Amino acid sequence: MEGKVSEVRIDMPLPKETCSICIDDNISAIQMFSVDICGHRFCSECVKRYIEAKLLEGNRLTCPHDGCHLELRYQSCVNLLTDERKKIWKQRIIEDLIPVTERVYCPNPRCSALMSVKELSIIKSTEESGVRRLCVKCREPFCINCKVRWHHDITCDNYKILHPNPVANDTKLEALANKEMWRQCTKCQTHD
Repeated sequence: MEGKVSEVRIDMPLPKETCSICIDDNISAIQMFSVDICGHRFCSECVKRYIEAKLLEGNRLTCPHDGCHLELRYQSCVNLLTDERKKIWKQRIIEDLIPVTERVYCPNPRCSALMSVKELSIIKSTEESGVRRLCVKCREPFCINCKVRWHHDITCDNYKILHPNPVANDTKLEALANKEMWRQCTKCQTHD
């Protein structure tokens, strides 16, 4: 007599969790995102929206849990991001590697590439008393002292005398800085 083996399959429902952001308490465990350092858990959709908002605001990417200040890691979140958001976050990582006092942005409005003073001092020009530099991205010349497009045949002091008024965007930035009560660094004149 040959025995017949029967299979019995019991599907166990996945446990449900609650997202502390959207307060949805019917989220399956596989739809939850766990912050790898602290272990706080949220639904993946809320974390995705949270990251997008923080990236667009220019804020630090920390755990969304109230009071937790641990940084989110790019590699842990990469699957939640669109290609555009990945690009923004990668740029932020590059910016964070350069100290604020070392940052130089290309004055060409179509470029605005980020460079470091150290990087620019390595490739500095021997012309024009050592203040003329080329943007590493667009190759446009600019003055490292004045942080403007290259001013031909004129010293930095004379340039500042001839251009005492800030451009419109500088005025808008100053108004925003005053409204938000940003302070200006006494060493580098950068707002924080």
